[in-house]
Amino acid sequence: MPVITMLSPKGGVGKTTTALILATELAAEGASVVMIDADPNFPLARWACKEGKPANIDVIPEVDEDEIIGTIDAARKRADYVIVDLEGKASARATNALMMSNLVLVPIQGSELDAVEASRAFKVVRNAETARERPLPFAAVLTRAPASSRLWPRDLKAVATNLKGAGIPMITTALAERGAFRGLFSMGGTLAEMTSADVGSLDRARQNATSFAADVVALLKEGVLA
Repeated sequence: MPVITMLSPKGGVGKTTTALILATELAAEGASVVMIDADPNFPLARWACKEGKPANIDVIPEVDEDEIIGTIDAARKRADYVIVDLEGKASARATNALMMSNLVLVPIQGSELDAVEASRAFKVVRNAETARERPLPFAAVLTRAPASSRLWPRDLKAVATNLKGAGIPMITTALAERGAFRGLFSMGGTLAEMTSADVGSLDRARQNATSFAADVVALLKEGVLA
């Protein structure tokens, strides 16, 4: 089953949030999902300890970088999707995870600094692709963006234009800055269980998450598993 890895050398870009949104949306469609939490702070493992975790999501804290290949291999044999949330720095764990991946997502915010840091991630992906001697599909994910592209600031528009010009694939749906997304970690559970009393603009957050997950699944279906 497909292994989707989140990669970013820069912290604070929404990498773990992106992983959790994708996992909960896939689970809502009935898929079984294993999330491998390879972040030393184990944010996904903490989320899993709160009430509301769907029964078809399993979170595995990965504490030994030498074991991640075996962990991923075992997970993909029992789940419809495996999502790996890597630590922000380059490491043997990251390299090993990329070697096992079917798709790499690189979350990026709309600033020149984030774009520069993301370019390092794309180089890491290409190096892994060379090492394993077969394609490693990847795509950028714009995160914490204004809800409407019409409201995107100039620097975010410039980042999107530069990515396109460099031939970097992008997930069509940008993840907006939403209180509901942040609330996943503070309240636990999923967007489906939240109420409008918990957070504002909940329906829009749900629509955003659903559209994003659909884009990722479509990318997988378009041939990255071939």
